[in-house]
Amino acid sequence: MKNRKGTTLLPEEVLKIVVAIICIGFLVFLLISIYLSATGDQKKKQAEEIMNSNNGLKAEIERVNAGGAPLEQGKLIPNPSGWYVLSFTNGETKPNKCVEENCICICEAVTFEIFNWQKRQIEKCDDKGSCVVVSNLENFEKIKIEKGGIALSITKVNEEIEIKRK
Repeated sequence: MKNRKGTTLLPEEVLKIVVAIICIGFLVFLLISIYLSATGDQKKKQAEEIMNSNNGLKAEIERVNAGGAPLEQGKLIPNPSGWYVLSFTNGETKPNKCVEENCICICEAVTFEIFNWQKRQIEKCDDKGSCVVVSNLENFEKIKIEKGGIALSITKVNEEIEIKRK
């Protein structure tokens, strides 16, 4: 094998170049994995806080369920941006956190809804999400938490908790 100057590259030099490229690729993969793991943990903490804090989503649902008036401006969900608010009701397969019960979860959505996407979604909510049991929850479409947050309308209609994007 010859390089641009016309000199020959020895097999040892070619091997060193290949090994160097593989090592650089591995380091890039490792750095990306560490970054994604750190941001995922941070978003899980944000979801737990939004769901379970004293003025969180769970507290607001309990207040409305007890007969309190819905918030006029809606319940603000500021984080984790890019994740979703999901409902699991009735005969659907549900995350382990809410077996046999209706529940609402904040978790990352499965990006490709092809093969067995519902099972993969449940696994994501179990592993890196936050769920709360709401026995009288009405099913709703997934709601994306946009950058800057979203407002949710939480109302009680015919003894069921209804959640919509405001």
